[in-house]
Amino acid sequence: MRKDRVAYFRKRLVEKQRQLVDEVGRSALYGKDQEDDSIKDLGDQANNAYTREFFFELGNGSHRLLRDVVDALQKIDTGAFGECERCGESIAEKRLEALPFARHCIDCQRLVEEEERTAAG
Repeated sequence: MRKDRVAYFRKRLVEKQRQLVDEVGRSALYGKDQEDDSIKDLGDQANNAYTREFFFELGNGSHRLLRDVVDALQKIDTGAFGECERCGESIAEKRLEALPFARHCIDCQRLVEEEERTAAG
């Protein structure tokens, strides 16, 4: 991949990393704000529990995405950016344009998703 394209993807990944760090921080803060055990009404307690769980799951998704972004930035540093983790072939630039932190080429991604669906049930 050309150096100017790698620099372009690095810039996009760094921007995404900043966005995700902000989101994870906001989710964590909002979830903590909801921890008011002084509420005695059972309905309010259930609502607060649901809200905490929702933001916990939202944070988990953001954490996973943040990990993928950081991994992609490390691959840029090591020269492995744009290589499929499964087959080693190049990931199409159109795919990287849509998802700069993609770990697999489109064919391998389909296989991974199929394996996940099979394992899930």
